[in-house]
Amino acid sequence: MKKIVKITEQDLARIVKKTIEEQEMEEGLFDGVKDAYQGLKGVWRGEGYDYYKYTSSLRNIAKKLKKLDEPNHKTMIELNSLKSKVGASKMDQTKKQNLVDTIDKAIQYFNAYAGLIDKIDQIASTKLS
Repeated sequence: MKKIVKITEQDLARIVKKTIEEQEMEEGLFDGVKDAYQGLKGVWRGEGYDYYKYTSSLRNIAKKLKKLDEPNHKTMIELNSLKSKVGASKMDQTKKQNLVDTIDKAIQYFNAYAGLIDKIDQIASTKLS
């Protein structure tokens, strides 16, 4: 027979926080070892450990940003759809063009931002051979 356990909101928050921390630890368990190895290779070649420490941090940040931006990519698809609807509408040409231009700028800025995150990820993932 299953037991019903009552916990407080504070207990639940603590459990969730601990679970998230453990998950983050498991994901990055070997990152420190890899970074130390790459850093030693860098020191041997005169490139330094700090480079790999910072590129590792950049790689982790880029990974987090990409995960956070998944809903934004869907929003950009919706903006493209909206732009098509605005373009086909019967509203005043000046207002229509203003809306289309604004939507285009938003999409353009987001794509530039996403491209920079990809570039950071690419640079941070470069290893010494």
